[in-house]
Amino acid sequence: MKEYEVNIVETLKKTVTVEAESPEDAKYQVQKAWGKGEYILDADDFSGLEFELSPYQVDMSYREMTDIFRAAERANQSVNGFIVFTADSFEKPYEEISRTYGVSSNNKAFQDGMGGYSIYGSCLDGTDPCLRLEGYIRGGNDGWKIERCYMMSDTLEKAKALLPEKKDKGR
Repeated sequence: MKEYEVNIVETLKKTVTVEAESPEDAKYQVQKAWGKGEYILDADDFSGLEFELSPYQVDMSYREMTDIFRAAERANQSVNGFIVFTADSFEKPYEEISRTYGVSSNNKAFQDGMGGYSIYGSCLDGTDPCLRLEGYIRGGNDGWKIERCYMMSDTLEKAKALLPEKKDKGR
């Protein structure tokens, strides 16, 4: 079982009437009065309730992430993901945050017709900003091995809409 964070959002709403020179002035007056404690909202002003799932990591293969990145770029909508490299890819031990690189789909490797394979990413601990990764990924036995890739759930949901529908070959 995994742990997930769920936000409970209660909305309070009160309408007040003020005389003002303009709508912006009216808003300013109400904001100022509210800041002074002249308007107190309570349970009688309840107007709504929402439950929001906080973004969480969704693991995927490198191939799945690159497919999503390519679809996003074809739709001119860049998205971001993360690549975690294995601990044994490095000569000394690093925490996971130091082995994780944020990567954007806005790299030549994920864009059709760019004639390049560059993939730039930045280490989450801030030590390697804008490092060119494709050489490390494709470096053979000396290269960095990918442990896992992930995207945040909210980003992934938006990106999934950009993926082409898979056709059933059997029908």
